[in-house]
Amino acid sequence: MKVCCLHWPIAALFALALQAAAHAATYRVDDTGTYLSQPTTPMRWRQLAPGRAGDNTVDGRLAVALRLNLSPWLNRSARLYMGLAPTEGEQMVATWRTQGRLLPGTVRGGGRTLVFEGAVREPFLHESIVLDLMADGRAVERAQSLQFYFEIEVTP
Repeated sequence: MKVCCLHWPIAALFALALQAAAHAATYRVDDTGTYLSQPTTPMRWRQLAPGRAGDNTVDGRLAVALRLNLSPWLNRSARLYMGLAPTEGEQMVATWRTQGRLLPGTVRGGGRTLVFEGAVREPFLHESIVLDLMADGRAVERAQSLQFYFEIEVTP
């Protein structure tokens, strides 16, 4: 009987943690001030002569100056995610490096990745990132617009 009672507080804390996580609200972050180094990103073959046995990957690189308006969540604990809307045909993959304010990471079309977790201490987050884009060149049929976005999760 005592063993069951010892486990109950742990189970209760776990249940409360799950309940708090279930009540986290997700919002789209205003990134109006974000600046791209170039409006279009040329994709280049990784190998000069891709073939059946070769590498058919196409790559592109883009510098981005982020300006995220986090003022609605000032002094709150939050998780910030970077997402990439689904892409047509091929599965686009974006990998990025940062200056240290955000976590580096990778996201596929249709997904999102955690880039920050902690207390929001400033109304605007400024960060420079370098995006490396990659896709299977056999599936890239035409130019397309990539839609990156940021979401924030906060608990009440």
